[in-house]
Amino acid sequence: MGKIGHHKTVLKLLKEKPLSPEAVSACLPAVDFEDPEAAMRALERLIKSDSNPELLAKLLPILFSGLSEAASPDVALVIFEHYAEKYGDRSLLYRSLISEPRNMEMLTRLFAGSQFLSHILLRHPEYFDLLTHRKTLIHPKRNEQLYREALAIIAPCSRYKEKLNALRRYQQQELLRIGAADLFGLLDLHTVMLQLSSLADILVEVALRIVSERLGIPTKGFSILALGKLGGQELNYSSDIDLLFVSDSPREAFQRLGQRLIEELTRATEEGFLYRVDMRLRPWGRTGRLVPGIEEHLTYLQKHARLWEKQAMLKTRWIAGDEEIGLTFLRQVRPLIYNLPPQELRNEVRAMKKKIEEKLKRRKREWGEVKKGKGSIRDVEFVSQYLQLLYGARHPEVRSRNTLDTLARLAACHIIHPHEYRILAEGYTFLRSVEHHLQIMHNRQTHALPEDPAEQRYLANRLGFDGQDAHILLTQRYQQHSDAIRAVFLQYLGSQDEIEESTSGQQPASPDKASS
Repeated sequence: MGKIGHHKTVLKLLKEKPLSPEAVSACLPAVDFEDPEAAMRALERLIKSDSNPELLAKLLPILFSGLSEAASPDVALVIFEHYAEKYGDRSLLYRSLISEPRNMEMLTRLFAGSQFLSHILLRHPEYFDLLTHRKTLIHPKRNEQLYREALAIIAPCSRYKEKLNALRRYQQQELLRIGAADLFGLLDLHTVMLQLSSLADILVEVALRIVSERLGIPTKGFSILALGKLGGQELNYSSDIDLLFVSDSPREAFQRLGQRLIEELTRATEEGFLYRVDMRLRPWGRTGRLVPGIEEHLTYLQKHARLWEKQAMLKTRWIAGDEEIGLTFLRQVRPLIYNLPPQELRNEVRAMKKKIEEKLKRRKREWGEVKKGKGSIRDVEFVSQYLQLLYGARHPEVRSRNTLDTLARLAACHIIHPHEYRILAEGYTFLRSVEHHLQIMHNRQTHALPEDPAEQRYLANRLGFDGQDAHILLTQRYQQHSDAIRAVFLQYLGSQDEIEESTSGQQPASPDKASS
């Protein structure tokens, strides 16, 4: 750690530009860099490439002020230097940041918080305007608005590939909007997940429209359902989307329509790709028909489906195509998933979770697994889904696709105790916040806390933990939530030995609400 402002080479460079003594002294705030030498080189490139010393003199204090608040000043400075180069008219950029210093703070926070979002901004510097309109960031968009905007984006395009690339650019722009609002603390976790899910809904719907027109296959009789996190409107930044296609009859045309849609959603071009798509929840998995008829799927669920496949149906939601077909399917599915024998249900859910944990153990990835480990997101989901399957027939009011909403319904029906609801809801919110900050950095499916203390500190800073011991505070908070969640999980789904072992010591307390 070190302060770049004390580096004699930089001071000499600043004086030679020439800049005023005030501008030089403005570069001496207490900004701690992990690598002062690398930061100095980035600053040197920024200064040498500038042709307007007066503007630069005014900008430097604002830049260093923003860096002093960033989770990683090193990363933020290097990316800002690249962004200034990509922007084109530096004077225009600098004047904008000088007139609105808050925008510099937002830029440095974005650059430090997500290299994925930074890459979008470097590819499209004009998207900077999105960040300068606070009202645009603070107000979530409804599906209707997203749909209108997506159609407007593709409207000028005459060619098939141009339309799909325009849709990919729109996705990048919207991810920047949502991610920036998330990093700036303008939207809460629930709203962020809902916005990411709504965006996916609309992109699938518009992509289906483009593909349908291209193939000349109408979508009447063809319906798309979402499962998993998309079905529950709980999508991550880097989630796969779990889809299910159903139809009024298994026509060959629908097979071609479904296959082409998957190809276009997953195809990577110079504009990126839309989504990774998981279709394994259709009857017979990868070997089954891609677009089964309703009757075919219902017969499979009645006679052949395993419990985890029925459990997955809890989150099923219509998102695109023929709505009547989708809703008809959902109405007929519900009676098939709420009539499972209680002991068999409990044993099956326990066995599924045990299998997941044994796989992590073999890979030596037990600690810090916020998604699948002990006391993880999966523990919360399995408890809520198990209780929903157990009581959903007698208490339809507990049925919900969304995890937090399910927990609230279970508490309202006195199926779980208020303190259990608090432990599970607060723990789930904390772990999902950690997962989001892990994934928004590089847009990768990362679910584990870093083991390196420096990386832990970097993550902790992005999550709002301060000071040199930020990483210790983060891991302590993680462990508190994990232990508390696990204790509740074992009360409902643990073996007798596990329950006795967990209750022999002191019961974990619910931690204070986590920073996010």
